[in-house]
Amino acid sequence: MTARNFGLRASDPLKARLLLLVALLIVSIGVMSVLSPYFLQASTVPYLLQYVPILGLLGLGQTLVILAGGPGIDLSVGSIVSLVSVAVGALFSIGVDIWPACAIGLAFGAVLGLVNGLLVNVLRIPSLMATLATMFAFGGLALATTAGRPIGGFPAEFAWLGQGRTLGLPNAFLFVLLPVAAILHVMLTRTTIGRHIIAAGNDDRAAHLSGLNVVRIRVGLYVLSGFLSALGSIIALSWFLAARPDAGKGMELLAVTIAVLGGTHIFGGTGGIPGTIVAILVVTTLQIGLQLANISAAWQLGVIGLLLIASVSSVAGLPLPKRRKI
Repeated sequence: MTARNFGLRASDPLKARLLLLVALLIVSIGVMSVLSPYFLQASTVPYLLQYVPILGLLGLGQTLVILAGGPGIDLSVGSIVSLVSVAVGALFSIGVDIWPACAIGLAFGAVLGLVNGLLVNVLRIPSLMATLATMFAFGGLALATTAGRPIGGFPAEFAWLGQGRTLGLPNAFLFVLLPVAAILHVMLTRTTIGRHIIAAGNDDRAAHLSGLNVVRIRVGLYVLSGFLSALGSIIALSWFLAARPDAGKGMELLAVTIAVLGGTHIFGGTGGIPGTIVAILVVTTLQIGLQLANISAAWQLGVIGLLLIASVSSVAGLPLPKRRKI
């Protein structure tokens, strides 16, 4: 089948969304500059980008899960960040070197993603309910195993990833988020697996009849989402030099907001990595700007909520192909 048969005709809407997001980013920077005289200082950009990689990795994973349809969503990503953080901290506390412990943590995150994928795509539990359940399970386990206390004592050299900078920019942004985003963009736009992901999101029945294993594709993306969440957890560990059982609290809804704001259709089949990256910058700019302006956290959440409503509303009118379950 050709790319047209698989429904890859969404480049124009995605380009329009990308231009809109860039304009929104510029407006956000302008508004935040008016609200806070500190926002345009030279130190603000590295400070802002320090917050981007963790949330960005979660947003990228969420983009892929939603893109493949189902409709899929992963509300457990924040809890995976917390549980992986605690697991790596526990391994380090019993004598495992920090980098091998991190490698085990990445594998653990992939396993947690696999649990989600099996619940949603094999047991056929609706993704909202399945990942809501694992969100509470993973988050509760992180709190229960630590009694709510962080695990510290990490070596100072481990801070290179989360605290270090190169050319004035955070290492986690330069050497983790940007390469991951580039790889995923190439995967979606230049490879067969990318076409298969779009096909599964557009019409799973047609994809199945074309010989695609839609269940395996979707399970694989949940695994990838878990892995990216674990990678975000490693960055958080390196940044704070402590394993916090609440490290990912509240990040799951922000990840969904970023994915949908970036142009990923909530029912799958349309979306891309560039839009997600710009959406991350928009959300982070608003959060940091409102913090610098001493705007209360309640108003910050309200702004993010309005963004989510606007994002869902803006894609609600897009034409949807027929979607039939396998």
